[in-house]
Amino acid sequence: MTNLTIEQIKNMFAVGTQFISNEYEYINELNVFPVPDGDTGSNLKITTEGAISTIKDMQFNDLQTLGKAFSRALLMNARGNSGVIFSQIIKGFVSVFTEKSTKLSIDQFIDALCKAKEIAYRSVSTPVEGTILTVIRVTSENIAKKRSSYKTIEALVKDIVKESNEILKKTPEFLIELKNAGVVDSGGYGLVCFFKGIEESLSNKKTNEKQAAKQTPKKEISTVPGFVDNNDGFGYCCEFILKLGAKVVLEQKNKENFNLKNLKQELMAIGDSLVAVNDEDILKVHIHSINPYKVLQIGQKYGEFSKVKVENMTFQFLERNPGMTLGSSSSTKKIALSNKPVIIITSPTGLLSKTFKNDLAVDYVIECEKNGNPSIQEFLDALNSTKSSKVILLVDDGNMILAAKEAISLFKNVNKSASITLINTGDIATTYALCLAYNPESEYKNNIKILTKQCKSLAAGKISKSIKMVKYSHINIKKNDYIGIISKKIISSSTNINKVIEQTFTLLSKQQKHSKHAYVFYGSNVNPATLSVIEKEWMEKHGMEVTLIPTNETIYYFHIVLK
Repeated sequence: MTNLTIEQIKNMFAVGTQFISNEYEYINELNVFPVPDGDTGSNLKITTEGAISTIKDMQFNDLQTLGKAFSRALLMNARGNSGVIFSQIIKGFVSVFTEKSTKLSIDQFIDALCKAKEIAYRSVSTPVEGTILTVIRVTSENIAKKRSSYKTIEALVKDIVKESNEILKKTPEFLIELKNAGVVDSGGYGLVCFFKGIEESLSNKKTNEKQAAKQTPKKEISTVPGFVDNNDGFGYCCEFILKLGAKVVLEQKNKENFNLKNLKQELMAIGDSLVAVNDEDILKVHIHSINPYKVLQIGQKYGEFSKVKVENMTFQFLERNPGMTLGSSSSTKKIALSNKPVIIITSPTGLLSKTFKNDLAVDYVIECEKNGNPSIQEFLDALNSTKSSKVILLVDDGNMILAAKEAISLFKNVNKSASITLINTGDIATTYALCLAYNPESEYKNNIKILTKQCKSLAAGKISKSIKMVKYSHINIKKNDYIGIISKKIISSSTNINKVIEQTFTLLSKQQKHSKHAYVFYGSNVNPATLSVIEKEWMEKHGMEVTLIPTNETIYYFHIVLK
């Protein structure tokens, strides 16, 4: 075979996704840190499955349309840095797909691979070698050198799998962290899985089409593919698919000439969170509005509906938040703060989300307990919901940074005057301390100055339990040891949790010599007796006021910040 058809490419994306899904738990385990919070596999699984769910029932007339749809769906579903980078790899790959073309040649496939490397590296401000970036770079470079030797697509893809697997094995030579942990890069492994799926799809097309369709889990998706609305809001979530120019009865007058720009202007005048996608004679719209009938009236000017969905977000919000009423401050906060600075945070658990909402001046909490790292769409929903042009976004995990940055970029493309400051707190305890320092009545720039300065000066650490043995130059970790972590470095390891707590606290005290207050976030596995020891000893020995806050976490026993 010397060319790939549209259906073959669509199928290879589906089977490649299935191969990632089959291996996602193992990919999670390829974590350089001996803490069970590795989520690269989960992020890649959600990112790719969401995109496949978007395109699986769509028909494409040319490669460019397929490429744009899949690339866009990957981007909007992307979770974690790995998901974002993977989406950029595919964005580069499909960028060579041309309009009206229905086949991809061997040379074009190689060009696509090279473009995938180029776009992926461009998406990261400081590329780190030994990661998924190295896998795509070296693979594309080695394949390009042998361009003239490939006579079939099958031979090309087989060699892509071979080359990518070989460079994957060498990733520990680039990163000492991988070598110390005795693992290869997790994101790179996920990419190799995707390539293996592509190879499998080409070796037995019909079998794999059925297998992918059977194994890909069914999930509830929006009737507007690629945009999942997980946002707490008020009014109605309106979605429809419209056939442009169509009539219900022949006697109807002709529909108005369609213009996407004009449609968006009309809809934005009566709602927000608008997503409108036009594909030839099909229009797909998602919007939040308090007047759903007006949304449908505007749409019907241009054609007739094939699908309509209207959901009352207010009722949904009240069901998820017992005790809330439409007259509560929560329901009016967004309107009241529409012209003031707002603060958005990420939170690892629902219990902590309630703490931030109820006790601190936080306008929007992106909860990560159920779905893991937020997708670009979830960050975008948060930015849209605050209805503010001055936003401070605090994320508690560096693995969320790329998704957050991409969402900010998308938001600012539409809202040119928006000022959004992203701060990577690195830990929920630091996020809490910054929220305490945040003053909603103060000037936006002043808040940024204070929070940025505090983030750099705060002493924060956390305690977890090791899931494997790892040898570092400064410390040896045994499986099931309690471990203390400061600034991503393991500084203590022992079978005695009290010893690890004391050593972690001692080092934090040296960093923050004049601190008088300790905020201690404790997980669901912590013994109450341990909490009593912390509260008593830190007060008596160090004169430290201690505030204990439950998290309901299972991975981290403690998050500690001194202030």
